Amino acid sequence: MKETTMNYWQIAQFFLSDTGVHEVEVNLTSAKLKCNCSGFEARKSCKHVRFVSSKMQQNDGVYPVEVSTRASREATFEASQNSAKFYKFLVQYGKIEVL
Repeated sequence: MKETTMNYWQIAQFFLSDTGVHEVEVNLTSAKLKCNCSGFEARKSCKHVRFVSSKMQQNDGVYPVEVSTRASREATFEASQNSAKFYKFLVQYGKIEVL
């Protein structure tokens, strides 16, 4: 019987740059990172992924998401329940990095 491996990607950070808004996602099972910028697509590496990776290394493998104090406890808890809600939560309350 073939074992299937699920890939669960979740947004980690939004970045604002001259080329647009870029998103770095983390795979929840392997901790691999990916970005939607053209640099990552061409080289499988970019400044956005390096930034997130560096922060994760400094925090024992966990990316420290920064959110506004306007986010309620209820909204924070609800966002932790699934990736789609977490994405919307970060759009509304998350810090956008500029590199």
